[in-house]
Amino acid sequence: MNAPLIEHIGILVPDLEEAIERWSTVTGYTFSPIGRYRTDRYADHSDATPHHHDARISFSLEGPPRIELMEVTGDGTHGPEQLGIHHLGIQNVADPEGRRELLAEQGVAIDGCSFDADGRILLMFTDKSFLDGIRVEFISPLPGPLVADDGSPLWRDPVTGKASLWGAPTR
Repeated sequence: MNAPLIEHIGILVPDLEEAIERWSTVTGYTFSPIGRYRTDRYADHSDATPHHHDARISFSLEGPPRIELMEVTGDGTHGPEQLGIHHLGIQNVADPEGRRELLAEQGVAIDGCSFDADGRILLMFTDKSFLDGIRVEFISPLPGPLVADDGSPLWRDPVTGKASLWGAPTR
């Protein structure tokens, strides 16, 4: 089995605009316009019932692994007590439900899961206690609920349906 590569490193910050400025200064990286991962179908240790989740995010252009800066929201997996390195992100996990079952067989709990309208897993986080305080995020290839910071729609790839914080590619 080929191990998937880490696509990004998620870092939870108290103020996204300030963090983008600091991380750009220190690394020289360019960060995307701010977007929101906005859903009413997120479950974590703060509430196992799917609930509203609205995380402001920005990704570095440089990578992989890219840097994902995320602003604190709520009191669960993205709450203020979770500041710092939050997760290692792995994209295009074809069978997240199967991955969740395999992880459960290995004693790894999930703490944070986003679902689409049909109940399919869009993304999930392992419980941070299993990997020394860091989560692994598994992201399905399905389009997620990403919007611009003001809530307006983003450009979406016509083939995959995935939204881009960077807009349509330039030719």
